[in-house]
Amino acid sequence: MGHASVFEDSSSLRQINEHNYCCLKSVKISGFTSAKSLVELTCHVLKNAVSLESVTLDTLYSWWCSEENRASCFPMGNGILREAPRALEAVRKHITNKVPASAKFSVVEPCRQCHKVARS
Repeated sequence: MGHASVFEDSSSLRQINEHNYCCLKSVKISGFTSAKSLVELTCHVLKNAVSLESVTLDTLYSWWCSEENRASCFPMGNGILREAPRALEAVRKHITNKVPASAKFSVVEPCRQCHKVARS
């Protein structure tokens, strides 16, 4: 199933009905992409999780890179490496400014060595 990217669908992001997630303290999305529906869901959670302490958006599907030891980078498919920069741009454009100041926010992205592979 294909998912429209926030960069391909020019309509504004949809608003999901309000719901207070009063007990949600930590959110980790593994495999975060620029898919419009995923960006919308993330924005909804950030807006309605009043006790949020930690948010992690993982663009690598939990396949970790190691800047210190390039030999330990897990080989990733070209699709993941091509989508990761788009996911990072979606985070910068639509999500970063919605993260509560009290929450620790982190984004997992490919290391510089993997970025070189993605650009070639």
